[in-house]
Formats: sequence, C-alpha cells, structure tokens
Amino acid sequence: MLTSLHIMPAYLIIIPIVFAIAAYLLPERGSRWVCALCQTLLTLAAFHYYALIFDMDMHLVAFGGWPDFAGITLRNDHLSMGFAAMAIFLWWCVLLYAFFERLSRSYLFFLLFLEGTFMGLIMSNDLFNLFVFIEVVTIISTMLITYRGDGSSLRAGFYYLLFNNAGMLFYLVAFIILYQVCGTLNLQLMKEALPAHMGEFPVKLSFVLVTAAFGVKSAFFPVYNWLPKAHSAAPSAVSALLSGLLVKSGLYEFIRLNEVFHYASLDFFLVAVGAATALLGVIFALCQKDIKLILAFHTVSQVGIMFMGIGPFRGFAYSGGMLHLVNHGMFKALLFLCAGMIVSDYRNRNVNQIRGVLRRFPLLSVFMIVGMLSITGMPSLNGYIGKYIIADSVRHIFWEKAVLLLVNVGTAASFIKISQIFTADYKHLRIPVKRVGLEHLPLFLLSSSCALLAAYYRQLASWLFELPIPAFTPSDPVHMLEYLGILAAGYALYHFFIKKDPPFVRRIRNADISFENACMLLLGFVCMMSVIVMGL
Repeated sequence: MLTSLHIMPAYLIIIPIVFAIAAYLLPERGSRWVCALCQTLLTLAAFHYYALIFDMDMHLVAFGGWPDFAGITLRNDHLSMGFAAMAIFLWWCVLLYAFFERLSRSYLFFLLFLEGTFMGLIMSNDLFNLFVFIEVVTIISTMLITYRGDGSSLRAGFYYLLFNNAGMLFYLVAFIILYQVCGTLNLQLMKEALPAHMGEFPVKLSFVLVTAAFGVKSAFFPVYNWLPKAHSAAPSAVSALLSGLLVKSGLYEFIRLNEVFHYASLDFFLVAVGAATALLGVIFALCQKDIKLILAFHTVSQVGIMFMGIGPFRGFAYSGGMLHLVNHGMFKALLFLCAGMIVSDYRNRNVNQIRGVLRRFPLLSVFMIVGMLSITGMPSLNGYIGKYIIADSVRHIFWEKAVLLLVNVGTAASFIKISQIFTADYKHLRIPVKRVGLEHLPLFLLSSSCALLAAYYRQLASWLFELPIPAFTPSDPVHMLEYLGILAAGYALYHFFIKKDPPFVRRIRNADISFENACMLLLGFVCMMSVIVMGL
C-alpha cells in the first residue's frame, strides 16, 4: 500500500507521456485506440490514488532519497486533486473530439504529452521543477498552436512563446531571490522560512516578479494580448484546452505562491487588475466579428472575474472564484468545440455571414445554446453559480458590483450577436441537415456537466476544494428575473450600438498590440506593482 501510494503521483505524469510516444509510433488507427487506453488507465489511476489520499490534508512524495530542501517533491491536496480531475475530464472530451475528427498521430502525440506535463505542473512542490513543467507546457502548446503551419498560426504561436518566456524571466529572477533568502526552493519549507522576511525588499520584489509572471500566463490586464492571438489561430480542440484549462495554470500557481506569502494590503490592487481585465475583455469581445476571437476575448473577461474573487483571498469571494474557474472550463471548452465544427463546415468565422446553423446542425445548436446560456449566467446552469457568489460577497462594494454587472451585460450582448448564426434567411432555407454522429459525444458530456455542476455545486465545492459556500437557491424566480433583465440590457446594447458597427467599434476591433509594446506594458505592470508593494 505504501509503495503504491508513493509511486502513484509519478504514474499520473508518466502514463500520458509513455502513451504519447506509443501513439506516435503506431499507425493512425492504432494511435486513436492508444489514446483511449491511455485516458482509461489515467482515470483509473487517478481514482485509485485520490481514494487513498482523500482524507489527508496533503500528500507529499520525495524522490531520489534527497533531503526535502534539495530534492524533487510532488504535492497533492484538494486543490491539485480538483485541477487534476478537471484536466482528465477535459482531455477526455478533447481526445474524443480529435478521435472522430481523425487527426494525425503527431497531433495526438502532442496532446497526450501536454497532459502528462500539465499533471506534473499541478503537482510540483518546488520552484525549479515548476519552472521546468511550465516551460515544457509552453513549448508543447506552441507546437499545437502552430500545428496548421499557416502564416497566422505561426505568428500567433511565436508571439505566445516569446511573450510567455518574457514573463518567465521574471519568475527566474524571483526564484533566485527566494532561494537566496530561504536556502530552498521547496514551497513547504519556504512557507516556514518566509514570515521572518516579509518586510524585506528582496521578498517584496520577488512577490512582484512572480505575480507578473503568472499574470502573463493567465492573461491579466495589461498583459493579455497573446491570448486572443493564440486561441483564435489554434485548432479548435487546442483552443478548448487553452481556454478551458491551460490559461488557468497561472491562476493555480498564483494561489500556490500566495499560500507561501501574501500581502493583504495589495488586495485592492489585485481586485482592480481583475476588474480591468474583465471589462477590457468584454469590450474587445463586443467589437469582434470572428467567432473564435469573440470566444477568446471572453476568456480574458472571465479570467478577470475569477481573479476578482481569487486574487484577494476573501472568504466566499474566493470560493466563488474557484467555482467559476471550474465551471468556465466546461462551458468554454463546449463553446470552442461547437464553434470549431461550425467553422470547419462553413469555412467562415464571421458571425455576420454564417447563417442556418440551427437547421443544418440541430443537435449541435442545442449544445452550443447550453454553453451560451451558461456563460451569460442563466441561473439553472453552472456559469451562474460562481458569478453570483462573487457578486453577493461584494454586494456592499458598489464599484465591484457595478463592474460585474457591466461585464454580464456585455457578455449577454456578445452572445446575442453570436446567436444570429442560428437564424436562416431565404437563401439558407434549403440547407441540408447534417447527420448526428459520435462526434457529438464530447459536446453532450460538456453540456451535461454545465447542468450537473449547477445542480451539485455544493458537493463540488466541499468534495474537491473544501470551500465554504453561502446558502442560496439558484432556482429562485428573483434570480431568473435578474438574468432576464441582463439579457434585455444586452439586447439593447447590441441592437442600438454594436450592430450598427460605428467607427469606434471598428477602431477597437482593428487595434493590435505589437510584441515590443506588449513587453513595455509588462514592464509598466511590474513597475506599478513595485511602487505599491515597496510602499507597504
């Protein structure tokens, strides 16, 4: 039992990597079955391992017989268990989508290898191995973004790679400083050593640098620009993973580092960063016509909402942020996969030109509408839960409540704009109906999760994350009336302003940030945080 418990975390990393190599070496048909076998074994291994450690507060595994301050250790607790469960489920859906799309062996190789390295990332308990896994995840993600090999995907992929590596340079400097101060890179030992040094300049500087690095990974304002480029250029299955899961790796590591050291006086600044990210994302989304760009900018916006809850670590707001993090993974992956099937069939990404989707893809349309209702916050679906908890926890802070309301109205307006793809004008009335196939299975799983996670949000919060949740009833008619009011405001915003495509909307749509300017914004973000932190 002890031996099994000791090696289980390593299996969760090794299984996908070994099967990735096997999938690449075998013929096309065999590689798809290898992926299915890999996911089955990984799911069983994860269930077995988490059943063994479920009652533990934390499970640490050291490798190589080295002392804790110098060796490699893996850590699992309820937070990492929750992320691992979400990762395995989303990879199941993406691989099923890839399976029925008959994608190549090299594509499946990168998907499985990415899964193994992501599992390593969420279990790492020292800053060096965390850096290694983050870099490998970044490189493999770049390979998947550039998979098509056309000009736009290559530009987006290299922008993603270079800008994320620019952010990780700050991380490297931070962990050198922390090693100098603490004499270890082990997060648990660092947590014990740092309280005596919290007021010192090097520790404050390292906090700034780490926050900036993970801000880049999570696409906070003002360092968000890589995300819409990468997500819109990548294949839809990759966009589903990037948006549904990988972009949250920065939030995950931010949480881990804030368990080690956190400056409570920065809470207002962190909430302001989240609010600016949420507002900026929804403004850019409103001005787009490309369906994948709309979804990508809404990822920026939703990350901002999560950070408004998670950043300051405030009771119920933190719980709401964590729930929204999980729920967003489900409905955003669903939306990207649905959009991918539509774009693949129509050969067009402009929502003003795509028509007749409801007639041609009736079942897919149902699934996509579930995702759209979820992201706009319909009370009976999972997108509402986290948003409501965050909003309720800040109900006495007017400006935060106002930001959340504006973001919700903007989100509703965006998806009202997307909804025109379901309509059919005269020339689309004879569009043939697309037959229902097994490729709809991952869409069914994701849309079902949107309903189930809303119904069992308390169990999700307590079982996976051990989070306190306020008592409320999502089915209360008052919540539905509030939602209908947001939809009405969103429709008015779209119909009277956005639909007319005025010059300022076109200017926002065509705005772009060069790599050089993005780096300057990153430096500005670091300088701003430094001034605030050093003044504490």
